[in-house]
Amino acid sequence: MLVLLLCMWHSFASFAGLFALVSLIGVHEFYKLFKNTSIKPNIGFGLLLSAITYLSFVAYAQNDNFTFVLILAIPIIALLFINELYRARENPFSNIGITILGVLYVVVPFGYLLIANFSEPSEWTSRKFDIGFAFFFMLWANDTGAYIFGSWLGKHKLFERISPKKSWEGFIGGALVAVLVGYLFSLNSNECWCQWMIMSLIIVVFGTLGDLVESMLKRSLNVKDSGAILPGHGGILDRFDGLLLAAPMVYFLLELLPAVSDFLN
Repeated sequence: MLVLLLCMWHSFASFAGLFALVSLIGVHEFYKLFKNTSIKPNIGFGLLLSAITYLSFVAYAQNDNFTFVLILAIPIIALLFINELYRARENPFSNIGITILGVLYVVVPFGYLLIANFSEPSEWTSRKFDIGFAFFFMLWANDTGAYIFGSWLGKHKLFERISPKKSWEGFIGGALVAVLVGYLFSLNSNECWCQWMIMSLIIVVFGTLGDLVESMLKRSLNVKDSGAILPGHGGILDRFDGLLLAAPMVYFLLELLPAVSDFLN
């Protein structure tokens, strides 16, 4: 995690490069989860489509012509369908669907977090990179608080069918810690503290839901971890599951609040 924070702080290139690597490993893990099923996603086309999709976010963040990059995805998607004709596998449309889903589920959220940081100077903070730092600190604060309070006080199950260890006490404890971290970031911000509270609550709610969705995915495929790249911690998806739903919603918030403010004024 220290490497992640250092790359975020150092430059756009290090941030974008690290996230490109993490998202590609993550989407590869996603495809490998289906190895013992009748669904066989096209890993090669999926990784190529993932790279093009991520590059479009990079171009957008740099105010370059991202549409040109995204246009490259059109023949890739067409070839994905054509290739399935010749693979002669079961469930061809499920194969195509899971291939595309991997890009949407794993790569796109990292792209949204990238452009939330770099598409334009942040009006929220005095330093350009604080949105990304704040996002991860609030996400980790939520996870840590939920674990501590859940282990200490947890009695009422949050979503036992999917994640038996999660509790409402842990959820509330994680939310309190994340909101506190959000308030601390607001002290170095140009925006009202209440907007940071909204962001922290979005991270809490959708970070928790992202965790549950990934647990649902693993349970449906009867696997314990998404991978083994991080010894003792599982895979990339296990470490970044909360980000996958929270990052797009935070970007939505960042785009929505100025529009609401302009409308009210």
